[in-house]
Amino acid sequence: MNLTLYKMTPLEEWITEKYLAHSISTPEDIDVHRIAEVFGGEVAYLPTKSHARWEDDGTSEFMIILDSRLSEPIVRSEFFHEICHPLRHVGNQKMLPKAFRDLQETQATQFQLYASIPFFMVQELDMPVYEKDIPLYLAHVFQVTIALATRRFNQIKARINQEEYSQRLASYAQSMYSKADPANWSDETKRLFITAIQRKLERDQGVVIR
Repeated sequence: MNLTLYKMTPLEEWITEKYLAHSISTPEDIDVHRIAEVFGGEVAYLPTKSHARWEDDGTSEFMIILDSRLSEPIVRSEFFHEICHPLRHVGNQKMLPKAFRDLQETQATQFQLYASIPFFMVQELDMPVYEKDIPLYLAHVFQVTIALATRRFNQIKARINQEEYSQRLASYAQSMYSKADPANWSDETKRLFITAIQRKLERDQGVVIR
C-alpha cells in the first residue's frame, strides 16, 4: 500500500494544522483532555451516555461528557465523535430535522476517523507487512476500538486505490492522446491516412486530390 498516494481532505488538513500548532505530533500526544483544551473545551467523566454540551452564543467553550462505565478505547472513540458537534455544528440537535441530524452524525463520524487516527502520524509508523494485521496495530497504537481502526484503514486504502485508478486513467488518456496526435505518427501511418482521405473524397464528392 503506497501511502504517498493518499490525499487529505480539507477537514483533515484543518485538524492536522491544529494538532501540529499545539505540538501534537505523535500518537502518544493524543490525550482527550489535551485535545479538548486545544479546541477550547473540557472533558468530564460521568456514569451517563457520552455527549457534548455547548451554547450557540458566539463562544467556543464546550464540555464533552464521557461515559465513565466504558473501557478506555471505547471512551476515546466516542470522544472524537462527540467533539465534532461543538466544533462544526450549530443549533439544538434535538430540534433539528432528522435528515439534518443524520448529516451531522455522518460528518462527526468522518471527523472521528481523521482526529483519532491522523494520517500524518500514520505515515510515520512502521506498518505490519500483512494488511490483515494493520487494523489491530492501529487500534493498539492510537488506543481506539478495533472497529474504528478498521474503518479508518479501509478509508485510507480506498482513497489510495481511487488515486491509483485515477492515475492509470490519466496515463491511459495521455497515451491515447499521444497516439492520436499526427505529429507522433510514422511516415507510413501518415501515407495511409492521406490515401484514406483521398478515397473518401473521391467517393463522396467525385473529386480527386492531386
